[in-house]
Amino acid sequence: MKTPISLTILLASAFSALAAEQTIHETRVAQSGGKLVVDVDFGSITVSPGENDKVVVDAYRKVETASEEKEQRYFAAVPVRVTTEGDTVYVRATRSHESFFSQMRDLLGSHRTEGRYTIRVPANFRTDLDTSGGHISVTGLTGASKADTSGGDITFAQVRGDIHADTSGGEIKISNGDGKIHLDTSGGRIEVTNSRGQLGADTSGGPITVMNFTGDTKVESSGGKLRLDNISGKLNAETSGGAIAAILSAPVVGDVRLETSAGAITVLAPRNAGLDVDAETGAGSVHSELPMTGTQSDHDSLKGAINGGGRKLVLRSGAGAIEIVSAEKQTAQQ
Repeated sequence: MKTPISLTILLASAFSALAAEQTIHETRVAQSGGKLVVDVDFGSITVSPGENDKVVVDAYRKVETASEEKEQRYFAAVPVRVTTEGDTVYVRATRSHESFFSQMRDLLGSHRTEGRYTIRVPANFRTDLDTSGGHISVTGLTGASKADTSGGDITFAQVRGDIHADTSGGEIKISNGDGKIHLDTSGGRIEVTNSRGQLGADTSGGPITVMNFTGDTKVESSGGKLRLDNISGKLNAETSGGAIAAILSAPVVGDVRLETSAGAITVLAPRNAGLDVDAETGAGSVHSELPMTGTQSDHDSLKGAINGGGRKLVLRSGAGAIEIVSAEKQTAQQ
């Protein structure tokens, strides 16, 4: 028997009406150079600079099930706790002895959740942020930062200090960073722009873009293309399934190695760069637009020196064409 439309709407409205909401505003005394630790079971986390003598926490949580009793039981079992220990402010809302999925199943059964943690800290402040389901964003801070989410994107902008970011299901974006940067995602793209320090980036399923980075760089993708523009430092890049396009910095200050298991490699090099080229493909052609000396070449390999030699330029493709062209063309082929 079909359910009348009016009854369906009524049932849906009744379900929505059972949603329990919680809003929290907390302030803790803090000093420049301290640390913020956030560990929550769900919800996005946003951290930005505020006043230099306090940490301000605004939290919103919404839990929606078919049972108001279950919703209230969850809030009672997993309260938002804001505490201070030494120079560290803690924001916690999780049952640490159980996995997120176990606690939600046991407490709520079928459910929908929504959460936001908006936190303002002194501009010179370290952060350690962890959510089991939500995005993480940090802007304008000085100090080491760590972010970990099981299901969301991570964004760092204008952060001076070491960055460690890990997501199991989202993309990572870094802009105007300054420090050692380590990025890892199991299912998304990585983008780093206008930053400096030392970069290590790894994705199991997406493309990687690095533009205008000063410092040694190592990137790896298990299934995506790589775009690498104006990296001033050693560059080591590898992908198991995609093309590589690179614009070398002027001057070229570090050795470059680019490798793909299946895809083309296009390198735009400054006309006056001194490079020792070693390029080889398993299936495809190898060509240099820039003049070379001491050349050893055939259809699928090329070795020689550009402008007398200098930095190493090693290019490897399991199946794809390799081309070295003048950087004056401005844009690497995608």
